[in-house]
Amino acid sequence: MSFGVAVALLTSVVLVGCSPEPLKVRITPNLYEVGDVKSALATPAVDEVVRLKPKHALILACRSTKPPKIIQFERELRARHEVELKLMLITEGCPSA
Repeated sequence: MSFGVAVALLTSVVLVGCSPEPLKVRITPNLYEVGDVKSALATPAVDEVVRLKPKHALILACRSTKPPKIIQFERELRARHEVELKLMLITEGCPSA
């Protein structure tokens, strides 16, 4: 096996092992956003996540978002789809308090 073929094979194995970028879910005090879906209610956003069937999702929640709003989304999603969730609290692009 030539060096070039070995490198190409190793690269393809490494790429297959990489996990795709997580689906981003944005939660502000008044809105849930997933892709083009924007809703004041959690259900339409959860519907979109379930439709997309990601293995990983990143919740980007404004620091000013009340915890029950984030928990509502998380519980509804976990009841309908198995997904690894991570939460990041943000301030950029959020409404000012």
